[in-house]
Amino acid sequence: MSHVGYIDPNYIFYIKDLKVYFTKGGFLSKPLITKALDGINLKIRRKEVLALVGESGSGKTTLGRTLIGLQKPTSGQVIYNRDGNNPILIDPKAKHIKKVRRELQMIYQDPYSSIDPYMKVYNAMEQPLKYAGIKSKEEINKKIEQSLKMVGLPYDLVQNYVFQLSGGQRQRLSIARALSLDPKFLVADEPVTMLDASLKGEIVEVLSKINKETGITILFITHELPIAKIIANRIAVMYKGKIVEAGNAKTVLTDPLHPYTKALLEAYPRIDPTLKDTYKTVNVKEEGKIVSNGCPFYDRCPFATQKCLEQNPQLKEISSDHEVACWLY
Repeated sequence: MSHVGYIDPNYIFYIKDLKVYFTKGGFLSKPLITKALDGINLKIRRKEVLALVGESGSGKTTLGRTLIGLQKPTSGQVIYNRDGNNPILIDPKAKHIKKVRRELQMIYQDPYSSIDPYMKVYNAMEQPLKYAGIKSKEEINKKIEQSLKMVGLPYDLVQNYVFQLSGGQRQRLSIARALSLDPKFLVADEPVTMLDASLKGEIVEVLSKINKETGITILFITHELPIAKIIANRIAVMYKGKIVEAGNAKTVLTDPLHPYTKALLEAYPRIDPTLKDTYKTVNVKEEGKIVSNGCPFYDRCPFATQKCLEQNPQLKEISSDHEVACWLY
């Protein structure tokens, strides 16, 4: 395995200058490069729930896929600190990745397409266990029963077909299937987006309970700050492939520093009709201007300066658990 030096055992992941670029075209024309991740530096603490927040297209899912070895980085490092004493590099082409992937699981956004609807629940649960090399029928049955119990599904559902389950039950099944492999790290990719409002709270509660009872570290990807507020210990805000703010969940939500974080909070409706939006995110003179070296939020930020256009700010520690990438600080 690709081992690295000493890593603080309190962290399960170290992400160092991670870049993932996608290239399209280039044979008869200039190639179009999409910078899905553009220099991510992030540490994920063991046993925490870290909410990764940002609008669609910001690179959240790409980061989650790269952490568990489903996406090859263009450059940079993803260091997985397995047990505190055995850190390794995540490389999709490495020989050890199959074994490591059992410890790194993903819950997908759409419960209607992530599992074959014409499979029986038992077969859907059995499939990854067999792939992982578990052959004992007794052990398979035990793991299926334990996993279903953890997500609040009765064992007698195993003879039902997946299409007979409701949306909430299908998402619980997706979570149970990931848990059956005893992972140390879960990427929950927008796990409540496809569900009714009444079911969102149930799934968030299930994931929170799993984190507290088992100590599994969870990267919770969402574009909904109210959901992040309920489940997360810490929040990292992404914009155009970069982390623009990170810190304690309560601190980020009550005292946001980056203009983009403030804009996200302002986007949610207010219960009190007398309150009006106080924050606008359009830099009228520069709207739509392409920024190659500067801050990616330059064309939308009302506080943008010439320095923002020319130089990209790096994450700066403002307090013991609050970082922001902005020239205002």
